[in-house]
Amino acid sequence: MSDESATDTGRFETIDWNEFDPDDATVGTPTWLPATAAVLLLAFCYDYLTAEGLPVEITGLDWLLIAGLFVVGSLVVLPVMENPEQIRTYWEGFREDRLAVACLAYLGLFLAVGLVGPFYFNDPRLHILYSSQPPIWGSIDPIYVPRCYGPVVDGRCQGTWTFPLGTNAIAGKNVVTLLVLGTRTSLSVVLGAAAIVVPTGVGVGVAAAEIGGRVETALMWLAEQLQTFPAILIYFLLFWWIVEGRLRLLIAVLGLVSWGGLARLVRNEIRVRRSKQYVQAAHLGGVGDRRLLVRHLLPNVAPSVLTNVTLQVPLFVLVEVSVSFVQISLAGGTSTLGDPTNYSWGEQIYDSLFTVGAPAAWWLAGFPLAMLFLTVFAFNVVGDAMVDALEPRSD
Repeated sequence: MSDESATDTGRFETIDWNEFDPDDATVGTPTWLPATAAVLLLAFCYDYLTAEGLPVEITGLDWLLIAGLFVVGSLVVLPVMENPEQIRTYWEGFREDRLAVACLAYLGLFLAVGLVGPFYFNDPRLHILYSSQPPIWGSIDPIYVPRCYGPVVDGRCQGTWTFPLGTNAIAGKNVVTLLVLGTRTSLSVVLGAAAIVVPTGVGVGVAAAEIGGRVETALMWLAEQLQTFPAILIYFLLFWWIVEGRLRLLIAVLGLVSWGGLARLVRNEIRVRRSKQYVQAAHLGGVGDRRLLVRHLLPNVAPSVLTNVTLQVPLFVLVEVSVSFVQISLAGGTSTLGDPTNYSWGEQIYDSLFTVGAPAAWWLAGFPLAMLFLTVFAFNVVGDAMVDALEPRSD
């Protein structure tokens, strides 16, 4: 009896997992992933450190967008995709919520428009004489437009297919183009902030769980303190010293103060999963700590990371639209609190409300408001549905 008890922990055969799986030299990391990261880093350095730069013009905001796609794809999406059986299980629970499926489809459209749309709608030309034109199905009193582009029927200016959603006030820019470029800005904020939040939150959470002790206490204290600082206040204080790249400043501020909750989540998830039987069995079977973390713990934490980031995204979008809506007095006139070099839904809403006005041309504020509402609503619904799919509640 005592002999059986003494060898109880020896029932698991110790295996050299590197020898068992010799082709897996990167410990679960696809071989193309580090190469892609290196290529992107070299391209970024060459673009910014050389006089000629890359043959294709890539702005700082574009680099943030690329970084966000790479970080979210490599640290969140790829680990989730490594387990098709788990994805199938999650999808079975997720698709029961039809509203969430519809919102997920909208977010796919939001991503596609933000990425591809600016290649086709990238030149918001001025049409000053044709400002405040109505959408194709609408009409407006001619007293609000300098000149009617379409026909005048029953004393009202009608819309045309040349400007299917009309034009904005004063400048006469195509509303479709402005909405697409505003979508690109919102997507850049979402992915740019995620490029900071995900690696920082995951890295701090892993360090706290693996090291523990005073290091864990210090990291969690830092995470808690950063969460007490309002991002909008930090941005407003730095706004006066930075003239160019204000949108990048906003993205950086949002990312740096928003990773605390994710860090706590990752730390708690790793601790809980270390007590699971499959983790203990793998450890007793000879799996090293590093391999155990990368191959067994982080892939199972990735869905929770994705859910957490999805639920934070609406705040990022709202903050960007809010700062673009606010106008402040400066020497020589007024300026938006946001970045005037980038088109934003918030700027469109402000321009429409304080020029022609909503009653006369409701669509000028209506379309960007609808886009803002649908985007925030969709992220919230999808995030809540993901929580239910990952952690089903028993009735």
